[in-house]
Amino acid sequence: MNDKPIKKAAVGYKEQGKSRAANQKPVEGVKPGFAINHEQMEFERRKLLEEMSAKMKPNKRQLNMMAAVAATEEPVYRKCLDLTLNGKPKENEGTDQHGEVRDPTMRILSLGAGVQSSCLALMAQEGLTKHKPDFMIFADTGWEPKFVYEHVEYLKKAITICPIITVERGNLREDLIKAANPEPGSREEEKSFAGRVPNPPLFAARPNGGRVGMLYRQCTHDYKVIPIQKKMRELLGVKPKYRVPKDTIVEQWIGISTDEAMRMKKARMPWLTSRWPLIEMKMSRADCLQWYRDINKHPMPGKSSCIGCPYHHNDQWKNMQKNYPEDWEDACDLDDKIRHGLKNTETELFLHKSAKPLRSIDFQAAKPQQNLFGETFDEEFADECEGICGV
Repeated sequence: MNDKPIKKAAVGYKEQGKSRAANQKPVEGVKPGFAINHEQMEFERRKLLEEMSAKMKPNKRQLNMMAAVAATEEPVYRKCLDLTLNGKPKENEGTDQHGEVRDPTMRILSLGAGVQSSCLALMAQEGLTKHKPDFMIFADTGWEPKFVYEHVEYLKKAITICPIITVERGNLREDLIKAANPEPGSREEEKSFAGRVPNPPLFAARPNGGRVGMLYRQCTHDYKVIPIQKKMRELLGVKPKYRVPKDTIVEQWIGISTDEAMRMKKARMPWLTSRWPLIEMKMSRADCLQWYRDINKHPMPGKSSCIGCPYHHNDQWKNMQKNYPEDWEDACDLDDKIRHGLKNTETELFLHKSAKPLRSIDFQAAKPQQNLFGETFDEEFADECEGICGV
């Protein structure tokens, strides 16, 4: 066995990027925590620019999107022998080792029941993905549109390769109303709004006008990410408060497509690895829609997101106002009830970025907004999503 250390010059840009990521300056237009390391992004950007003709001049966002897609690959998991503190051999697992290739302990598909994640789930059912998930998990916030719940029930019947599990933290709508209107004299009244509920990114403004602010978003993490991770630990047989064994790797499939590549985020748990099969297959949201048309076998799903998500694009509010009156009234009712949720201030809360009461806005007369994400999210906030909502 060769015990000589590997020379630094022999290490590829990927390994160098991973080891130096914390000390590197971020690529322009790429936020911290992005799934692709900075050095790899720079490499792909330079490569793309060299291959493009002089006539093609992509803007910063387009170039970053193309570089992220080009850099996304299927993760490889390897075994190697490491030593414990006592000098005894111990098996260590990872994605950047040089040992024998292995499979992950478990593959999980995060099912949002929207266009992309449903397409990925059904493609796996049809045998069109390289691997198959062991479980699919749908995180229910309690405030999804009716057609999302109907589509989840359809998928539970159509998909036979693995179980579809529903997890939930509570009802986001009810929790928001309670947080904005605490019982007088209760302990809840003493807490801040964010202390009462993992709040969505609601818009905040004073009644006399001025700058419109935005609350920190915590809802995706608490109502989707955490319930899914808790279920993963349960499926692994790990008890609460116990550590996941070091030799465990859970591969989480997320239904982000090529036109949303900048939404990719690194998994925060050492035992969890995020994977984006649609990007690996170079599929956009339009490609997913075309797949449904070509196969002509499964119903076309709607857009998966909470009824009153503040990230909604104006086109989605317009569609809801016109075609889903019950959901529209539901969103307007909540918008009315959260107005004075912040204590000790005149600042009011709103679902729409205009900081106007939702029911007072006529979206049918509004000009259409064009962006990369169709009707799903406002482009201004598209990169803020965790990659769990809206797919």
